Amino acid sequence: MMVGSTFFSDNNFATMTGSFADVLVTGATGFLGGELVRVLLAGGLPPDRLRCLVRDASRAEKSGIPPASILQGDVTDAACLRGAAQNVGLVFHLAGTLKASYAGGYDAVNSIGTARMVAAAQQFAPSCHFVLVSSLAAAGPSLDGAASLLSPDHCRPVSAYGESKRRGELAVTGSGLRWTLVRPPVIYGPRDPATRLLFRQACAPVCAVPSSPRPLSVIHVQDVVAALLAAGSQRVHGAVLALDGPERTDTHSLLRAIAQSCGRTARLVPVPLAIAAVAAAACDVVARITGKASFFNRDKVKELRAEGFVADGRELQRVLGVVPKIALAAGLAAVAHSEGFARVTTSSPRSAS
Repeated sequence: MMVGSTFFSDNNFATMTGSFADVLVTGATGFLGGELVRVLLAGGLPPDRLRCLVRDASRAEKSGIPPASILQGDVTDAACLRGAAQNVGLVFHLAGTLKASYAGGYDAVNSIGTARMVAAAQQFAPSCHFVLVSSLAAAGPSLDGAASLLSPDHCRPVSAYGESKRRGELAVTGSGLRWTLVRPPVIYGPRDPATRLLFRQACAPVCAVPSSPRPLSVIHVQDVVAALLAAGSQRVHGAVLALDGPERTDTHSLLRAIAQSCGRTARLVPVPLAIAAVAAAACDVVARITGKASFFNRDKVKELRAEGFVADGRELQRVLGVVPKIALAAGLAAVAHSEGFARVTTSSPRSAS
């Protein structure tokens, strides 16, 4: 894979992990975590030096994670985390939840789970470097990206999800460990349920959208992985890094671009947010009854009401020298073909393969 081979040709494994320490990845079977693990292994990281903390070992093995790398457990289990942190030189903490049926449902993993992972690292790997994957939602809304680089004690998230991620950031920044915070915006790419949902919405006979478009930063998963690898290699302590793709978009233009990548035309239907809030409340009721949380809920409507979520990616380039490369049109076209949404057959862009 291009990202992995580029990284490991310039930075050897010993430099990244330390001579005898292992790499720990939490959330290893998630969308971003799975991509990071694939790149690490493809780049030459020995499976017995990679620890992937997963809740379901059989699912992890089916996803391609070697048995030698699998550590079954959960960030809510303090005893499990103590074993996971032993002799670790680098932590990529990606475990998190995007869906919850009530406001406090985000905290168990995003804030409390992060605090427990931090506590385990403090006790059993105090010299490790801790790379936390947070979210632009933790920083709060922004039209110019200025808010995206604020320290967590100055951030003002508008959603319960964003607040749970902010509290996770505070656990890391106040830990005494060496750390780097990474705040991605909307991440898209193949093998992602949220990306598939966006594609299904954009290609539907009608697609409900907020009445007014909101500015938005989006980034391809491979560009996020490149930033994480650089953060793990360079280990810049105290850096707060927001990620932004090569170009900005908005809530309307993104759906149009997705439909176009599939050879279709998006039929956008503006919907007042008051109506969206009623629909979201109904989704929350269903989620509580069934026990299955939805991506769309009242908390998400709070983010839709915000002026926009734009990141300032210049700090990433200044601190780590990383410039996201996958253009939105190319990345979406690659997803459309790999996920079977494209109506017409064209060659998939090389940069996004």
